[in-house]
Amino acid sequence: MRDIVCNCQMVDRDTIDKAIHEKYATTIEEIRRYTGANTGCGKCMSYINSILDSEVPKVAAKKPEASNRFKLW
Repeated sequence: MRDIVCNCQMVDRDTIDKAIHEKYATTIEEIRRYTGANTGCGKCMSYINSILDSEVPKVAAKKPEASNRFKLW
């Protein structure tokens, strides 16, 4: 059984977690962009924010530094 976070767009918890851990989505706006969640009625915003509150600290330590990701030469 899937843990549906956003009923309007049928986005589950797994999809939200992947956006956070793989795409480093750390804001509600980034979650909307990567998953489509919270683009309908908005009832899921508090649930998504609670997921962000618990998951973002976990990825903060492993997120690559911006200076290491892009090399100009």
